[in-house]
Amino acid sequence: MTNNVHGGPENNKAPAIEKILEESDGDANGNRETDIRKKQIFKGRYLFWLAYQSIGVIYGDIGTSPLYVYSSTFASEPSYDDLLGALSLIIWTVTLMANIVHRDPREERSIKMERVEASSLPRTSKHTRSFIERSTVMKIVLKVVGVFGVSLVMSDGVLTPAQSVLGAIQGLRIVDESISTATIVGVSCTILVLLFLVQPFGTSRIGTCFAPIVIIWLGFNLFFGIYNLAQHDHSVLKAFSPVFAGQYLIRNKTDGWKSLGGILLAFTGVEALFADMGAFTR
Repeated sequence: MTNNVHGGPENNKAPAIEKILEESDGDANGNRETDIRKKQIFKGRYLFWLAYQSIGVIYGDIGTSPLYVYSSTFASEPSYDDLLGALSLIIWTVTLMANIVHRDPREERSIKMERVEASSLPRTSKHTRSFIERSTVMKIVLKVVGVFGVSLVMSDGVLTPAQSVLGAIQGLRIVDESISTATIVGVSCTILVLLFLVQPFGTSRIGTCFAPIVIIWLGFNLFFGIYNLAQHDHSVLKAFSPVFAGQYLIRNKTDGWKSLGGILLAFTGVEALFADMGAFTR
């Protein structure tokens, strides 16, 4: 016999089911509370610990990106004006990417995908949808665009760590010019394999381990940068003016625009500045 007495297990489930259905329907516009993640505010030791971990995960990438910019931008020794112009492009590109073009992905609405009934669409949208669904050419175009977008993401994920490690190992030739290319490639591949093998340990442990290394690296950059500016040439600070970036492109014309491919490497780690932010949440 089935126990269907009031207050039984079947009736206790009813309010919970109704609550879930109400939450899934959302408000009059179809928006639900789960569609928006409220801004998270961290304080005290928790904030300090997240900031410390983020140095190892995020700034280790963007902090090493400018290493190989000049070697990729100029095939021969550049003039002082070109050096200043390229530096100005690097400064303002990173500034725009990291500070001005900024939206916190944790505060954005989630993407809601659903198939809308044709009867609820405007007439123009109906024709557009019908054309896309029936056109073989449009289907091929959308597939190509989708594959191209995925390829860009995958290539960036492969290019960034490979270039960073290779650029770091190539720097050893400054100390010892007898190091062969085969040795540089072999050591770089070994480091890359080890880096990918430690990924399963998680963001927290990796960030904690790499943060001291990145802090030392950035500290040396700061110290030697100030020393070189004071002892050798502080006039490069003029590169903070965007005028020199414009003059560089005007002076070099087509070659100047082509060299932007090398300047691009200066902010190959900026995407991690936003993509990795999701790892530092409650």
